[in-house]
Amino acid sequence: MKRIAVFALIALIPLASAATSIHIEWDVNEPVDADRRYVEHFPGPDLDCSECVSTAEDDVVVQWWRYSDQTGSTWPNDDANIRAGTMGVNLNESRSIINGNGSEQRQHLVDVEGTLSIRSELEGQHFIVANLTVEPLVDLRDDVVMQFLVVEENSVDNHGRHLSYLVRDLSSEVGFYRTDNNLSSVNVSISYEHLIAAGVDLSEEGYGWKVLIVVVGAAAESSEAPGVIALYATSVPTSSETLTLLDYLPPLAFIAVALVIVLSVVRSSFNQESGLPNVRAHWKEGNDLAITVEIESKRRSIAIEGCEAVEPWTMRGGVKRSIIEPDSFLSFDVRFKKQHHQPLLVLLKMEVDTLGGWTQNIRLPVRSEVERSVENERP
Repeated sequence: MKRIAVFALIALIPLASAATSIHIEWDVNEPVDADRRYVEHFPGPDLDCSECVSTAEDDVVVQWWRYSDQTGSTWPNDDANIRAGTMGVNLNESRSIINGNGSEQRQHLVDVEGTLSIRSELEGQHFIVANLTVEPLVDLRDDVVMQFLVVEENSVDNHGRHLSYLVRDLSSEVGFYRTDNNLSSVNVSISYEHLIAAGVDLSEEGYGWKVLIVVVGAAAESSEAPGVIALYATSVPTSSETLTLLDYLPPLAFIAVALVIVLSVVRSSFNQESGLPNVRAHWKEGNDLAITVEIESKRRSIAIEGCEAVEPWTMRGGVKRSIIEPDSFLSFDVRFKKQHHQPLLVLLKMEVDTLGGWTQNIRLPVRSEVERSVENERP
């Protein structure tokens, strides 16, 4: 039984390990209504955004920070500088971009469906995977691009400065069809190394992360600057929000088998304790060079198989084979041919019912000493 349980436990280790890795998945859901604006703020180095537009509650707002090199801030600024350069926002200038091209109106020209997920193949190393289907609703220009923004709702840098809706990371994807009603599968992975370099650590159980999918482009016949033609905003759930009973089954099975093994070991130990006899020995008084061995059995019968002295000691005669019934007592003498100055070691061989063979080591000092010792050893 114990051997079967051990094999089962080993077989379940990969499942238990898989259960400890993370795979948090959620749907992209419906697009942000086209009547709601997408506003990008570019604050100045003092976080002032006096030239930025006022936003409404329904606006989807992000902020770009560009001054880590100048201020020693731990906020990332590479993607912000690239975005500012693309949009013509000068350094030290505070400004807002509405709907990607400054237009108060935007269109929804691309449908995006599928799932986003947080995964971890190594402990603590989380990354983002997007498995999407993209379908243009009209023919699009060649300059269309899909952006994936990882946004922190409330961010604090190493200087204690606060920014809301800070863009931590920007990744772009252009590999999809641009013709009307032509479906494309888009699979994007944002690596752990890429995210951690931007200060995005998804291993902590906490709220406050968002992933935005922003498609920037224009219809094929349009001559306007590329703007936001699809917008999806999602909040990253924690692992506890997405776990089901099936997620708990592998670790529960692992725990159950481990309990079987523990109980089996405990039971075996109890059986051993309740089955092994108490053995005592002492030098016999008088001139006879002999020891007296006393055996008190417990819940199991004991068969005395023999006795052997370890050199330089040698026995005179042998020990009679005998059976000790449960809860009984037996004593016998073991005689030796010659006195030695080395301590005595005698091996008493027994067969314990249901527990198998057992060797009891009987250690005694030379007769001139008072102390004696007895210890058990399995063969």
